[in-house]
Amino acid sequence: MEISGLRLNITIGEHEVYRAPRWWIDSQRSFPLGRAGVILPDPERDLYKSIKRGDAVEITCGYRDRDPAVWRGSVLYCGPGETKDQIEVSAVDGSLPLAAIRVTQSWENETPEAIIKWAVNKAGLTIGRIDAPGIVLPRFIASNIPVWQVARQAAHSCQAAFEIDMSRWAFWLGASGVNWGDFDEVGEAPVITTGDGLISHSPAEGPAALSMIETFLLPELTHSRQVHLQDNWRGIDERFRALRVKHEGTPDTARTFIWYGTESE
Repeated sequence: MEISGLRLNITIGEHEVYRAPRWWIDSQRSFPLGRAGVILPDPERDLYKSIKRGDAVEITCGYRDRDPAVWRGSVLYCGPGETKDQIEVSAVDGSLPLAAIRVTQSWENETPEAIIKWAVNKAGLTIGRIDAPGIVLPRFIASNIPVWQVARQAAHSCQAAFEIDMSRWAFWLGASGVNWGDFDEVGEAPVITTGDGLISHSPAEGPAALSMIETFLLPELTHSRQVHLQDNWRGIDERFRALRVKHEGTPDTARTFIWYGTESE
């Protein structure tokens, strides 16, 4: 893939940026919020003065001969960059209500999936797929906690009280809405193979660690998607679920880093 064919367009509030010293987009299955960051030149401090928390952020990236991927969110933080002439803008995606909206409510004899759907509706987000563990909780109390923690607390209750293995269950905002369960995000599995996309592969060094793949930019890839790895040097030819995906770019490079391995809370 030729980096010269990369298309990048960043909009922050009223500002449009076509080049940036560095940008990144990060999504993680075990973390409820998708995040992004942009380093921008700002020698006169004009951007620093005009960019505000909550400003809309849109990052469009991809290759010129393909449909680009679009990441949307809002400014969370604006501060010093990597040099004194730069600023860094940090942003969070549309899942922000999962952390910002807090829940104080109690339920009796209710299913975990019904509780989670209620909380997602309270956050004002669309419900995607919410799976059912197949049990009823005699009592469930949410004491001024964010929506994402309602899902985490429900999973803990299922595991502690009913001995259901919830280690592979996750709670995330996907393309079709908020999901909860042990399943993948919809999308075609990219094939990353030796000699065709695989830049480096670092297998996990312990049972609790994650393996990491470095490849050329796959802008549409997010966590929870399936990935097909063919590492001829190690005799690996298998599919796995991406637990974390980070896209990162500079004027000279554009890479995607993918972590996979044993899932845990």
